[in-house]
Amino acid sequence: MSVSSRIFKAAALFSAAAIAIVSSGCSGDPVKQEIVTSITDQVQFSYETAKAQYMTIQEEAKIPASLDYAQSEAYYAPIDAKVKTNNISKNMKVKKGDILIALDTTDLDFQINDKEMKVAAMADGVDKGYAQIELDKLKEQRAAAVVTAPYDGVIAECCYSAVGSDVKSGTLLCRVAVLESIFVYNSQGAGKNLRFGMDVDLVINDVDYKGTVTAAPDTAPSDASNDATKYCAVTLSDDSLKKLINDNNGITAVDAGWATIHAITAKRVNVLAVPEKAIKKDGTKTYCSVLQGNEKYDLYVEVGATAGGYVEILSGLNEGDVVVLAESTGNGSSNTDNNNNNNKEDDNEDGDDDRKPWDSNKKPFKDM
Repeated sequence: MSVSSRIFKAAALFSAAAIAIVSSGCSGDPVKQEIVTSITDQVQFSYETAKAQYMTIQEEAKIPASLDYAQSEAYYAPIDAKVKTNNISKNMKVKKGDILIALDTTDLDFQINDKEMKVAAMADGVDKGYAQIELDKLKEQRAAAVVTAPYDGVIAECCYSAVGSDVKSGTLLCRVAVLESIFVYNSQGAGKNLRFGMDVDLVINDVDYKGTVTAAPDTAPSDASNDATKYCAVTLSDDSLKKLINDNNGITAVDAGWATIHAITAKRVNVLAVPEKAIKKDGTKTYCSVLQGNEKYDLYVEVGATAGGYVEILSGLNEGDVVVLAESTGNGSSNTDNNNNNNKEDDNEDGDDDRKPWDSNKKPFKDM
């Protein structure tokens, strides 16, 4: 028999029995209701229930993330050379113009002097033009062999080579970052539910901060690479940034390199809702089992958003209605959502539909 003809009546099973209902717990939480029959072999029907109530339902995502600096400059060795000066270490603060690291340019100086004399002796023409280009390149390499801080900042990365040691061309000498540009990001696709401009909470080294999503998959261009569609970034609020930087904590936080983004990805305010466990399916329709006194009815409902383990009820229930989440009998057997989806014979043997009005506005299995 279809679900639409099912009525559950605990009283009908034991018509001669005295029935008592016992409930406990607060109105907003699931509770147990027991219907006990006083016969020789006592049979007990136990229901886990909850009340339909108005509430705010929301879904929170916790996204693992990393920290880095949004504004930084990296410097690489322009030539094979020995380290002449190394005044830096990771996480140290620097001032604009400070000499950070320098390479020995003795060989380069000789090449430049030799090239300058040759260029000066050459007649004007194409060959002299090419020679001048080579000379300019050598001078650029010499200038790049001495790294100075471009602004007040912090050493995000550095070369640990000691003075006198050799470095190869292309070796990272250091990366200087603007401390105030700390941001949080995830590049593995975990932030797919984040949206540009969304306010989020951040946890960095077990301390709470505030931030705003400044890059998210929904802002990636249509022709963006797959990696770009997985990327999201969060900029800290001004107050949180100051808090993070205070007492050098910002530097150590970036060095540790981890954070967690807490984002409310779905939220509905002041809606009638029940726990997800109360929702059952009958083909394409949705229903809840509802207790009134000692009787249990199945009522069709229209549902909306689902978030945080609760389902929004658009129609079919009223505030305060008691819905069944799970049920069991004294012999230990239980009915789950799947059990309730199976076809059951109506308890009424004569086949008559004796469903009673729930109230003036609702009936069991009222069509929507």
